[in-house]
Amino acid sequence: NHVYLTIDIGLQEAAENALSSYITSQNAERTAEREEIEQYGGDESDIKQLITGGAAVAVDVKTGEPLAIASWPTYDLSNFLADYSEIAAAENDPLYNRALQASYAPGSTFKPCTAIAGLAEHKIDTSTIIKCEGVYDKYADIGYAPRCWIYGKGLHGDLDVVGAITNSCNIFFYTLGDYLQISLMAKYAAAFGLGESTGIELSEDTGVMTTDAYFQEKYGRDVYAGEAIQAAIGQAESHFTPLQLAEYCAAIANNGTRHSASILKSVLSYDFSRTLFERLPEVLSSVETEQEYFDAVHAGMRGVVTDPMAGSVYFVFADAPYSCAAKTGTAQTGKNTDDAMFICYAPYEDPEIAVAVAVEKGSAGASLAVIARSVLDYYFAFRDSSVALEAEGTLLK
Repeated sequence: NHVYLTIDIGLQEAAENALSSYITSQNAERTAEREEIEQYGGDESDIKQLITGGAAVAVDVKTGEPLAIASWPTYDLSNFLADYSEIAAAENDPLYNRALQASYAPGSTFKPCTAIAGLAEHKIDTSTIIKCEGVYDKYADIGYAPRCWIYGKGLHGDLDVVGAITNSCNIFFYTLGDYLQISLMAKYAAAFGLGESTGIELSEDTGVMTTDAYFQEKYGRDVYAGEAIQAAIGQAESHFTPLQLAEYCAAIANNGTRHSASILKSVLSYDFSRTLFERLPEVLSSVETEQEYFDAVHAGMRGVVTDPMAGSVYFVFADAPYSCAAKTGTAQTGKNTDDAMFICYAPYEDPEIAVAVAVEKGSAGASLAVIARSVLDYYFAFRDSSVALEAEGTLLK
């Protein structure tokens, strides 16, 4: 029989090329920096580590269907059997599908989930103001006072939830995480599919959300308050796959409805005379709350793209012929160079596609916007095109 997948071959190629091009250029730049310091002197601790892997996933907002699932490093499928031993022994494990099997701390890409949880549980509303003074000092008397990323450069001052998402204010979300504690954050993370099976037919890691149950099993205790507020900004021990982050972003764009990530679209009989299977969108979970709360989160993510003061994402999308909304994430891994995360959806007014990008040792999440821009550019340029791509039975090089 003839099996049809949800994967768009052109978008897949665009995602793979964008991911590979970015990582290759970054590693070349970092290698050159190291060589320069070794030759002329300098502090080697300032040099970013080489990127070891990454992934980019695009999904249909309305159905949850994966449109592209790219992983780096990869290999040439046309020589797979002949070169298997070499591929299996290659640096950074090209056989390891990072889009599905690797899980990463989401960093600040988790903040929209925390925002929805706080709004839906009425811990805050859209007019609530929380002041960023650089340091969260509620637990300072026991020696724990985490800082906002802006500390030492300035202060965010008074922020509502829209501004907190746009500016990614840690103090706002530490405060909100303390209001919620871990049980309510975990409830909404699960509803958004974070730490849950996506429904894809391929082997996947389901990741993990920081919860009391997980900590009891691993450490024999509940989550501490300080760990709960770290979970609110996508740290602690929460780890999710790029596919989960893409579906989570799609669910946000879809006002809380999360679909299955099945890649099986249809099956026709061998002679094309009968349709044996036609997949319909399947809702796996939903977040039920007021529309105004999703509108606030959408506005906050839109600000990441439209506010030049919010970061460099603005400059990447400034001339885009479509509107989009995004959230950056920088996952502190405790090493020299942080993992980078980025999620976005477009068009902003009527979302069609959601993209998630993760790069190991990618440094700042905002730097990945160029990868997402390439994917979205291809999607909007060719979505209505009848141009034939590769013929049936051919392999992408």
